[in-house]
Amino acid sequence: MEPETEDTKLVAALRLLLAADDSGEPMDNEGLAKKLGWDLGQTGDCLRVAKERSLIWASRGSRQPGPWFSEIEVTMQGRRFLRDSS
Repeated sequence: MEPETEDTKLVAALRLLLAADDSGEPMDNEGLAKKLGWDLGQTGDCLRVAKERSLIWASRGSRQPGPWFSEIEVTMQGRRFLRDSS
């Protein structure tokens, strides 16, 4: 099994976030971590990268471990990233 790359992790996270967004399910670090089976540190790191690359929009919170995001939505750029990663 190949090690997960940053882009592989982003694709996994964005797919779940897109499904949650489409179903109207609010998502934050904790919900995403549970669905992906990741710890909160991994999840925060992945979301930080996604936010820096403009793949998601989210409200920044102060919960720890940070960075903590809530009300996460996949941006148009995030949707393009997913399409191009297929």
